[in-house]
Amino acid sequence: MSDSDSAPLYLGIDVGGTDVKLGLVDGACQIVATERTATSLLKTPQNVFRHAMEFASGRPIAGVGLAVPGVLDSHAFELREVVNLDGWLGVPLRDQLAQISGLPSMVVNDANAAAYAEHASRLLGVQSLALITLGTGVGCGMVVVGNPHGGDHGCAGELGHIAIDFSADALPCTCGSRGHLETYAGAAGVIARMVQLSGEEAEGLTPRRIANRAESGDVLCQKVISDTAAYVGRAIGMLGQVADPAVVLLGGAMTFGGMETETGRRFLADVQNSVKQTTLVQVGGNMKIEFATLGNQAGMIGAAMVARDRS
Repeated sequence: MSDSDSAPLYLGIDVGGTDVKLGLVDGACQIVATERTATSLLKTPQNVFRHAMEFASGRPIAGVGLAVPGVLDSHAFELREVVNLDGWLGVPLRDQLAQISGLPSMVVNDANAAAYAEHASRLLGVQSLALITLGTGVGCGMVVVGNPHGGDHGCAGELGHIAIDFSADALPCTCGSRGHLETYAGAAGVIARMVQLSGEEAEGLTPRRIANRAESGDVLCQKVISDTAAYVGRAIGMLGQVADPAVVLLGGAMTFGGMETETGRRFLADVQNSVKQTTLVQVGGNMKIEFATLGNQAGMIGAAMVARDRS
């Protein structure tokens, strides 16, 4: 048996409403093997955990990490609120995972797992990092002084529901409040602003199509993306003044092309400028703002790395 075959691995389980992603990850954040299974086929936590151990059978597993969506009680390791996972509320997830696996086990919110993966892959040690995901909604995972941070009530990092517009005509948010970032910088908000500026129908409009048109020189699309960057930057600025993370990453399905396009690079630069304009120079001037790099494997990797470091 080679050293690579006997080196300890960590099992990451990333549970979503659609799929359960499993990954064997080595101590350097490198994926050794993966599997994806429809959540509807497994349904219960116990079935997920047993299936994960079957996947890892015969390998030298040193720990197991579980990433779950929703509001996670970070003391009892039970979900207090979750969508599309029937039968998962109020279950002592860490205890059941440890019992079924027989291994050191840890549970973390999926956004924090993704943030921890990016943090671990960058070898940031005790520095802090926030990972903001832009898409249908706006999410945020946080690693504070090297530790995944869920807050006392499991709601740390709810950046999508931070108010960025305090005017009398601030837009209503789906949560019932007004002026929240998600209303302005989520996909629906981006499309609504495009409709308002152009007068065209919303049907068929997507952030991706807006980005493609911006890349082709459409001035209105460029303005919509620039405005979105300003909104995101304001929220990051507030986060920076409170938590002062060394690194903030932008990920998710709506990065307008990321580093691969001029539109994406301009979006990032506009976010950076907005942060600098709204923060103390010691915060905005020192904060590194980049695009995330691990994509949809981040939750799985982060769960494994939390098992490596925190179980």
